Amino acid sequence: MSQGANVRSVDALKDFKVTLITFAEDAQIALGSAEMEIRQVRNWLQRDQLTYWQSQVKRCTERLAMARTELHRRQLSKANSDAISDTEQKEAVRDGQRRLREAEEKVERIKRWIPILEDAISEYNSQAQPLGDRLSGSFVASLHVLDRMISALDSYLAMAPPSTTVLPTPGPATLETSSSSSSEARSTVAAVSTTGSRPEEPLPAAESTPAGAELAGKAEGSLDNLDPAHLLQQKSKLRLPERT
Repeated sequence: MSQGANVRSVDALKDFKVTLITFAEDAQIALGSAEMEIRQVRNWLQRDQLTYWQSQVKRCTERLAMARTELHRRQLSKANSDAISDTEQKEAVRDGQRRLREAEEKVERIKRWIPILEDAISEYNSQAQPLGDRLSGSFVASLHVLDRMISALDSYLAMAPPSTTVLPTPGPATLETSSSSSSEARSTVAAVSTTGSRPEEPLPAAESTPAGAELAGKAEGSLDNLDPAHLLQQKSKLRLPERT
């Protein structure tokens, strides 16, 4: 047996539809913003930072090589003269080594961050993708279902209620007719109780015979003192024709 829908308000369905559409728009905007930020971070880490520090490693390596060449030349010059100092060249070599080491550490750190970022992006996509699919696919079907429900309920509410027939109030003439009918019914019941059988309908053909006329005269003269048994005996003598 089907159950009726427990709908308290059609306006509540309409408000829910508006709220659902607003939520879908906000969710799509949030998903789009998150996707854009993920793309920016990935490009910044894999393209900008990794490429930059790899180029810095190459540049620091070249500078370190030049500093070492300059230090070697100064040391050769110092061997011929004690007045020549190689302190500045040694400092340049130490600075080049420090810069090269920092650049190499940056490259190694970025390479460690890239898999961590990809794992985080995969975890995010596994949770955000179902919501995106629902907003782009089944969400439209849900809106169609709500539209059909609202249309059906509006059509049902627009239907006119069934009309009821108002019985007329009985007037004085109707009451008199009912009273006379009741009196006739009571007379019929009294006759049935007196004779023990249902009173028969009047037979107009009986008056055309002499016995019928005599019986009718006696009935008119002494109707008040008429014996029912005597009336039945006289009726049996009439030999009336059978009714067809």
